Amino acid sequence: MAVPTLSLSDCRVLIVDDNEFNRKSLALVIRRAGITDIAFAENGREGLAAVDRFRPDLVLLDVDMPVMTGLEMCEALRRNATHEQLPVLFQTALDSDEEQVRCFEAGGNDFISKPIRPGECVARVRHQLEKRKLFTDLATFRERVERELTHARAMQMSLLPENRRLAEVADRYGLTLDAHFETSSELGGDFWGLYPLGDRRLGLLMVDFAGHGITAAINTFRLHTLIDRLPMQHMAPSQWLMQLNAALKDVLPTGQFATAFFGILDLATDTLTFAAAGSPNPVLGTPAGTRGDGPRIRLLDSAGLVLGVSHRAQYVDRSHRLPRGGFLFLYSDALIECGGEAGPLGQDAVPDFVSDALARDRHHPLRPMMDAFYTRASLPLRDDLTAVWVARRA
Repeated sequence: MAVPTLSLSDCRVLIVDDNEFNRKSLALVIRRAGITDIAFAENGREGLAAVDRFRPDLVLLDVDMPVMTGLEMCEALRRNATHEQLPVLFQTALDSDEEQVRCFEAGGNDFISKPIRPGECVARVRHQLEKRKLFTDLATFRERVERELTHARAMQMSLLPENRRLAEVADRYGLTLDAHFETSSELGGDFWGLYPLGDRRLGLLMVDFAGHGITAAINTFRLHTLIDRLPMQHMAPSQWLMQLNAALKDVLPTGQFATAFFGILDLATDTLTFAAAGSPNPVLGTPAGTRGDGPRIRLLDSAGLVLGVSHRAQYVDRSHRLPRGGFLFLYSDALIECGGEAGPLGQDAVPDFVSDALARDRHHPLRPMMDAFYTRASLPLRDDLTAVWVARRA
């Protein structure tokens, strides 16, 4: 079965040769490849001007010419960022290794020997032009994908609480709120949110979809749509998580799932009530005792069936005191699984990790936590990273 060839009818070729007969002969030959848009120059200096004016897709360039040689012209092209990728096909009467090396060192892509053999000339011209077309198409496709990914990333970031929103919620509920979000590629599968449920109750949600990249990011958009349809008011975290699980089970493709933490902070009762679906164990800190010792820091149990795998999944409410001066630290599994030469941090080390950060910055420990994480982590990260610090002001 014959391989289809690309049409070269829209390609432009510049022939640079000081011999008029050679110029006409080459033009006649390359017209066999379907190329009709051809320009000419008689030396390298004219050739450089013609490149800027004519914008060719290929230059057929003689080596030995007066005023400026073909080698000098090619070197000048390669010094110009605009033309450094322009294919140059040298033509030379010398067929020695030394001559070939000179052509390639000057920046040539290929060469043909004189006297010109029409079949070889057409084949080499076609090869260079088809390769240029393919690379141009690939570059255009890549630019389009990058634009779309940038737009999609902006959309994904718009789903997360922005700094102004964090400040408003923090002032309303007497909290300190800090967050860090980073995807391992252009798009990610982490999501978190804050949901006021009256003047004294605040919902906290963190979800991590399996995988990362475009597929995981699409799931975060699905999640955002579902959250708007599932009111949290007057509902226990376990009940709401069951509804979210059922909704995700209906829309997620087979094999895709998410871990989740959903908690409600009740300022009237100084209580955090939450339900979890296999998320990393959050860290809860309570204020120091009367003897002036440090805060009590511990991991909470976040066991539970991941979201999106079974309609029969059940979730359990767990309640803990979170008085003034206490804090909650939520994070995705990249924090404990992405490590460098020292290895991953691991779940059990997180309380000490938090304690060390508090010793460095008692009011905003998330900053030293992230500094410590990136000191030991290998970049780029293998997974998306989200970390959220929620502290009640004393």
